Amino acid sequence: MPKTVTLVTNQYQCDRIITAARRIADETGTELLVSGVLDSKYELNPQAIEYLFNLSKQNGATMRLVFAEDKISLLCDLVGQSDHHYVVTGMPSSNQSVLYDLWKKFPNKSFYAVEPSGELTEVAGPKFCTA
Repeated sequence: MPKTVTLVTNQYQCDRIITAARRIADETGTELLVSGVLDSKYELNPQAIEYLFNLSKQNGATMRLVFAEDKISLLCDLVGQSDHHYVVTGMPSSNQSVLYDLWKKFPNKSFYAVEPSGELTEVAGPKFCTA
């Protein structure tokens, strides 16, 4: 079954990303998967993680939290799965964000970014590619 995948960290503010991803999953008739990929740079916030797990459950999503030092490789493996058609993230935090690399590497996926206000914008995908 095709999936909508959302990428989160262990911050309360990621709730807007899960909520927006639920909208995409509903519109596209896809299953919702919430994924968090953390490394040693992130200080754990158990309360936020529990909050996001509960929110994922309320939104009918499966949530996976993975710790890896090579986040980029793991993110590429996750996004690259053939049944992951739609990817929802927060906005890139800088010009060096890994999101730009993901958008370029997977032009056949539809990527959406969620503004701090909760506004959802399609930022990359098949319709942005030229033949």
